[in-house]
Amino acid sequence: MPKFLERKLKQEYGEKSAIPYKVMNTMGVMRGNQETEKGREMEAEHERDKGEKDTMKKQPAMPAKSEMPRRMEVEIHRGPGKAVTGFTVRHHMMPKPTKSPAFSEDTTHEYPFDAKGQSATHGDMMEHMADHLGMGGAEAAAEAPEEVDE
Repeated sequence: MPKFLERKLKQEYGEKSAIPYKVMNTMGVMRGNQETEKGREMEAEHERDKGEKDTMKKQPAMPAKSEMPRRMEVEIHRGPGKAVTGFTVRHHMMPKPTKSPAFSEDTTHEYPFDAKGQSATHGDMMEHMADHLGMGGAEAAAEAPEEVDE
């Protein structure tokens, strides 16, 4: 039986569950407790793909889905004469998975920036947002066209 598939299914259904073996029998990679030709081919293909991925150029890792913002808001603060006095960037994070779907953790982070979009602790506002959205940061911001302010 393909060991990678067995580990994945046991992780999903539990170590003592019979479901992983039923799934593999249904898929045709096992017949009873014996591995089939299809199962051996699947294992070999997985090893080939795994070897190719190791030799490929490493890409920067994306944050886990639970660490990605679900929604991002930018609040503009205005003073007298409607002059911009600062910004607040709010990240509403993806809920963290729990054992029960009835409970979830709703997390929000706030980051203050001055009128020029700078912060002593968080740097440039546009780079900060690009980093949190996985868009590349400074390089992407430098290539982006300038926007016209209203």
